[in-house]
Amino acid sequence: MSRTQSGSQSALISAKELNEIKGTVKIIDASWYMPFVNREPKDEFLRARIPNSSFFDIDAVCDVEEKALPHMLPKEKAFALACDSVNVSARDDVVVYDRAENGVFSCCRLWWMFKAFGHRGTVRVLDGGFEAWKREGFDVDMNVCGEEEVLKSESACARAYESTDDRLVAKYEAKLNLNRLATIESVRRDVCEENKKQCVDARPAGRFLGTTAEPRPGLACGSIPNSKNVPFPEVLDAAGKFKTKEALLEIFQQAGMELNDKEKKIVATCGTGVTACILTLAMHECGRDDVEVYDGSWCEWGSRSDVPVKTSSS
Repeated sequence: MSRTQSGSQSALISAKELNEIKGTVKIIDASWYMPFVNREPKDEFLRARIPNSSFFDIDAVCDVEEKALPHMLPKEKAFALACDSVNVSARDDVVVYDRAENGVFSCCRLWWMFKAFGHRGTVRVLDGGFEAWKREGFDVDMNVCGEEEVLKSESACARAYESTDDRLVAKYEAKLNLNRLATIESVRRDVCEENKKQCVDARPAGRFLGTTAEPRPGLACGSIPNSKNVPFPEVLDAAGKFKTKEALLEIFQQAGMELNDKEKKIVATCGTGVTACILTLAMHECGRDDVEVYDGSWCEWGSRSDVPVKTSSS
């Protein structure tokens, strides 16, 4: 297994490597698409999937009590029961993938969720995703799959929030590591006011600069003051795989990020906390495994009137 700049294990696995060890790891499809994309990940999973993989719904395994913000982190018990539902223990080695045409999109969010909840086994992302698996010509399971298979994680999360039965206990051991999580209060203090943490935004440049409207209505246009911009497709190559460590370091450096300054922590943000995790994984490959993800991201920041917003004209 390859190593990152700091010597830790890479969070990426190639399709060839996965095919060689597929019987020893838990494989999870974490596909999700933006609401305006005309694709349904559950239906796609039912039609075809990597053999022996399970479906984990990152949009539904969330804080269901938070109505204003999408797919916020669920409470520990909800995540734990969702893991139980797809037969993953806290010590299992896991590989996550999704079906994005550009290689990866939503599966990095689940990679980060596992890390945030203290997963003890390895968690890796299939580099290039389902498309890379198919291009390599490896087996695809197209057998009929019951709809209950794609609803397991969603149902388990809902049960955790609805049940008042103390006997509902999860086998999976989940403990949220707050050091991996940024909040609107911490970002306002550490990034905007004191400028003691670096902040990088994964949204497209137009949205970051405030020259392009947000896809969700009612949100301000612009960015968090003192933040830098690395649109997430920039860290991927033409085949949808993560670029080399050297190329990634150059990309972040050109954006004004100082990844080698270990004294200055980093916050990753985006629209809803999904593509921020792509940058988080890219920075992990550069040796920074201490990045915080701002879970509310622009959906929260851009909806508030009590936080500053920077635009290209301000």
